[in-house]
Amino acid sequence: MIKELTSYYKRRGISALNFHCPHLQACSKGNEKFVTAKEAFVGTEYEKGTLPRLLFVSLDPGSSDNNPRRRTVHSVRYWEEHKCDVEELPKARHWYRTHELAWILLKRLNPGLEVQDSHLYFAHVNSVKCCVSNNDHKSAPDVLFRNCREYVDQEIVILKPDILVTQGNWAKVAIEKSFGVLKSPGDKYRCSHVQFLMENRMVFWLHTNHPRDYGRFNQQRRECFNKWAKITYDEFFRRARRPTNHSSGRLIATAHLNRSS
Repeated sequence: MIKELTSYYKRRGISALNFHCPHLQACSKGNEKFVTAKEAFVGTEYEKGTLPRLLFVSLDPGSSDNNPRRRTVHSVRYWEEHKCDVEELPKARHWYRTHELAWILLKRLNPGLEVQDSHLYFAHVNSVKCCVSNNDHKSAPDVLFRNCREYVDQEIVILKPDILVTQGNWAKVAIEKSFGVLKSPGDKYRCSHVQFLMENRMVFWLHTNHPRDYGRFNQQRRECFNKWAKITYDEFFRRARRPTNHSSGRLIATAHLNRSS
């Protein structure tokens, strides 16, 4: 998966180390703080498919390292899994809330899971690859979301998600446009979900407001997250259609443990 993803970034000109995106001038517009592409975070157990693969699709990076070697998929994974103390992250900000939601969604499938270790089981991509370095992490101009949309579909196909969580409206639009999904989660009911077919793979899609939209996000957090966890648990054990293994104190989705990637 990582090898295929890295190859895709290089082929499309959005590699952290070999960036030659044709939209650079239109997106940067002389911004001296502009930082080119950051590659995906892919958790070790996500890549293995140990649990249902949970992929977050967010907005633009609020900040990004100036050193391109620290923005590669390998470096991003190393930093996240070995250097990031999740409990030290600001609790109301995007990255902690991402870990928290991953933990809520997956802990029924793995009752021993802690928030600190949730990143092993999820992946995260930005619907905009570059960072405009706005003050207070304000969102990038619309043109970046439109220009980057052409890269979203194949990146997500390579990552083979079972559960997809979009964070913020532009991320939701990217999925709608990339995969031709006519009905999206949250259109009428904030706790809704949809399923759609992605290259012969059924994807379970949830949508949240971006955590920086504190009011609406926290309303979803209170009203929806535990409902989604139950629905997710029921859905993936229904798909497995095989007995659960309680012998080790862990619930195992056997269809996902034994599948080929």
